[in-house]
Amino acid sequence: MVLNKGRRTMAKRVAGVTEKLMECAKEEFLANGYENASLRIIAEKAGSSKGAIYIRYPDKESLYRSLVQPAADGFCELLQTVLSGFTTMPGNEQTQQMLRYSNDGFPKVVDYLYDHFDEFKLLLTSGENSVYQEFIHRVVELDTECTAKYIEASGNDAITSGRLTPELNHLLSSAFYTGMFEVIIHDMPKAQALEHIRKMRRFYTAGWQTIFSTDGGDVV
Repeated sequence: MVLNKGRRTMAKRVAGVTEKLMECAKEEFLANGYENASLRIIAEKAGSSKGAIYIRYPDKESLYRSLVQPAADGFCELLQTVLSGFTTMPGNEQTQQMLRYSNDGFPKVVDYLYDHFDEFKLLLTSGENSVYQEFIHRVVELDTECTAKYIEASGNDAITSGRLTPELNHLLSSAFYTGMFEVIIHDMPKAQALEHIRKMRRFYTAGWQTIFSTDGGDVV
């Protein structure tokens, strides 16, 4: 009985060390960025050692990934849910409900960003690391796939006419989401962020209309 109690106490102690290391790692990465973050300082602030970090994480990237990956995964899962709900509608209904569906869906996306503000701040301001690149790739892939499915379901001729190419689809999606994430990078209050993103969406909606409309014409 005493031995089992000792094991439970040790498990709690180890769990506590892990949580403290994670807390101090977040502070260090936020303060100094990924490249300049020091594992030694993280260990010292946590009242532990670098060895305690390496037991749990083989390198700095693994520690960093453990901080931001859950939030990144959750964002992509939410975005996929929102976009999938749109693409499962009949093509003509997608066209009719596009704006309303976007108006309903994007506040949920922004809510998620601000519910995990520190994690996204860390992800978006730590340089062009592999975790960031993977995240942006996943987001853009989900968005461009949704656009392609809409075009197919609605019978729109944007692709067959040449008004939209896979490359342009990728560029437009990347530009939108990169711009949207700027609200986190610049510590914008949530209410202000919602308003800015609303205006961004209006701007991009007008541009997409020139691509989806057969008489949209070329904008110079």
